[in-house]
This record gives sequence, structure tokens and C-alpha cells, in this order.
Amino acid sequence: MIKQFIFLCIALVISPLPAQNMEDLQINPLLIDRSFQEIKNPTILHDFFQKLKDLEHKKRDQITIVQIGDSHVQGPYFPQYIRQGIQNKFGNAGRGFVFPYRVAETNGAVDVKFKATGNWQTVRNVKSDGSDPIGLSGIYLETSDEDFLMEINWSSSLNKVSEIQIISPHAERFKLSTHSQKNILKKTHTTQTYQVKSGDYLGKIAGQFNTTVKKIQQTNGMKNGNLRAGQRLKIPTGLSQNKVPSSTTFNDLKSLNSDTFQIPDGMDQLYIRASQKESKYVLDGLLLNTSNKGIVFHGIGVNGAKFSDYNKFPRFFDQVAALHPDLIIISLGTNESFYDSYSEEKLKSDMGFFNRQMIQRGMTGCVLLTSPPPSMKNRREINSTATAYAYEMGVFAHLNSWAFYDLHSVSRSSKAMPDWYKAKLTSGDKIHFLEKGYQLQAELLVEALLNYFSEYNK
Repeated sequence: MIKQFIFLCIALVISPLPAQNMEDLQINPLLIDRSFQEIKNPTILHDFFQKLKDLEHKKRDQITIVQIGDSHVQGPYFPQYIRQGIQNKFGNAGRGFVFPYRVAETNGAVDVKFKATGNWQTVRNVKSDGSDPIGLSGIYLETSDEDFLMEINWSSSLNKVSEIQIISPHAERFKLSTHSQKNILKKTHTTQTYQVKSGDYLGKIAGQFNTTVKKIQQTNGMKNGNLRAGQRLKIPTGLSQNKVPSSTTFNDLKSLNSDTFQIPDGMDQLYIRASQKESKYVLDGLLLNTSNKGIVFHGIGVNGAKFSDYNKFPRFFDQVAALHPDLIIISLGTNESFYDSYSEEKLKSDMGFFNRQMIQRGMTGCVLLTSPPPSMKNRREINSTATAYAYEMGVFAHLNSWAFYDLHSVSRSSKAMPDWYKAKLTSGDKIHFLEKGYQLQAELLVEALLNYFSEYNK
């Protein structure tokens, strides 16, 4: 049964200002409660801290961190600022996991972008009954179109990408290619053909296909509205698709093995293509690495995801284990708090199943659980359920040897959500945050991690 909380409204003279910088936001008493900025069970992270120490002393080359979560992690900013904060301290060994979210018709990263031709079928873990072989991305993505072309562009803000690994049950079905020209995929508007009948006129046809006379004329190069029976017209559908020029020549990169490719210097755009004719091509994502020593950070999130949504797919846990993570950050719990039929007992059960899946695959120790950030229901009601679940997640972490960071309480719990919104740090739904809001939360988490690492080093 969900605990009921009575929130005290404290009148404060200070009000958050949109123009505040990050330092001001971190000490704003309406937004941050630094008395909760601690990692519970920090000894759980000692193996991870030792690896960081070895990295600093050049006794090892690379450390892998995996963050698993919901829309807060699928969205770009929360994992991005955690990754940048840690890599700024210990070195950037790679952008890590990326996925063609746009091809899967959902939101994705801003520093790595995809577009593709072909007909792609997709299903998220939250929409699947468990029968789909969903892997690392939490989203199943496949095409049977052997002529597909997928373009990947990464920002110049990223460190030089020297190696890309394809994550797929059949990575050998894909190849990476370059092209002499940039951005060869062009978005074109689709049309359908209509044969004019006796009595038709442009206004009638436009109304039939939910378009305009002007658009029909522009599509067909018509200077007037004259029609004749039997005439074929191209009718704009209002949809668009990516197309590649018919006479296009690619330069295929040589693979280091069946799934990994060395990337030439100066490249920031590549094309993924079919290497052979197959019945289907399944893509779970890509891993982007540099040739540097330091931290590789993989952020994996799915909009609407709960612990139970990941629990349905053994293949997901298999592929996480294959990354050989040195630290796993789990950032879930928000979506569980929005279901009236859910309960604290169900949450504990789902977390327990998730934990057993990791243990079965040797992913023991060095797990950091973060509680959900503040949120509101229907934009008006304080989400006290999230506050109750944050408490239970802390108890579960203590009992199951996970480290715990109470992001919910650091952010002054859901009662503070109106203040976060007033400070222009959240979106209108009062569930998700704007970039600066995610940056603030990420920097506080990184600061806590680095503080405990400094204590370990003493």
C-alpha cells in the first residue's frame, strides 16, 4: 500500500530566476537539498573506484559505464552530462552506444543522427508481450529491404570516432561505407497516381485526397485547372521519404572482424548497408569508440519503460553483459509511479527479477541505483507515489548490495516540481526536464561520485 505523505508548504522569499547560472541553481534552496547529496552504501563502488584509480595511474586503459533507464535516459541530456562530467575527469574512450531512434520513429540524440531508406519495422519493449527478440536498445528494429541505406552523422563536438561496432544478432549482414559527397540522402515528398474521371475538377480531387488545388498543380507542373478524362495526376500524400540517387557509388570500409570497422581520420558521416542478401536485417545499435584511454559510456533508455519492460527480454541482459560494464547506473521508477494498479510490492518484485537477471550473467557488484526525479500527475497533482517509491528503492538497494543515489530527495521531491517549472527547468508536462534541468541533476550526481572517489583515494 502506498504511504501517504503530508507536505508542508514553506513560504520562501527567494524565487528561482530563469537567468540563473548553474552555480546559482545548485544552491537554490527551492530546487536542491544538498543534505541528500550522498551515495548510500558507497563501499559497493570500491571495486569501481579502484579501477578509476588504476586508470589514473595508467594501470588500465578503459572503464565501461552503462546507464539503463526510461525517457529521462532515452532523451539526450541526462546521460550526456553524466558522460561528459566523468569523461572530463578520466578521459574520453568513446561516445558508446547509439541507436537510430529517428528511424524507429521516436526521439533520439542530438550529437549522433540517423536517417534511412527502406521500410523498417519497430517495437519498443513497453509495447511488446515478450515475444519479440528485443536486445540492447530496448527497441526491436528490422527491415527486409536489402536495398536499404542508413546514414549516420555525428557532431564535431565528439572526440574523433576511430572504431564503430555493429550490435546485431547477425552483424555480418551489415557493412559500413563512405561516399565522396556529403548528405546524399534527400527527403522527397511522396505521391500517388490518380486517373481523372469524367466530371472531375481539381477542387473535387483535392477534397477527395485531403490536399489543395495549388499543391496538385505544383506537383504536376500545371499552369491552369484544365483536366481531361483518362489523364493521370500525381497527388501529393503529405508524407515524405528519404531517397538516394540511382547512380551512387560507395567505398566499403574493411572490417576488423565480423562486427567492427576502423573509421578513417576526419570522418563524421558514414552509411550502413546490407553486405549480403538476407530475409531480414536486425539492428540493435552501434558502439562508437575513440583510440583514447578513459571512460566509455553507454546510455540506454526507452520512453515509458519500467523495470518489468526490460525484464521480459533475456537477450537484453545478454547484450548488456557482453559490454562488460564496470559500473551499471539504473535510472528507472518514474513510469511505475504513474500506474494506479502498481504497488510498492510489485516494484520490489520487479527490481528483484532485474537483479537476478544481472547476477545470472555475472553482473554483480558496482550497481548504482538512482531514484526517479520529481514529477506531477496531470500537471497539477504532486506525485507523492514517486516519493514513496524513491524510499522503497533506497531500502531495496541497501538489502541487495546496490549503491543508491536519492535523486528524488536531492531535487527536493515532487513537492518542488512547481518550483522547477517556474525556474524554466522542466517541460510543460512537469514530468520531463529541459536541457538545463537535466544538466543540473547530472552534475550533482557526478559531483557526488567524484567526492566519494576522492574519499576512497585518501
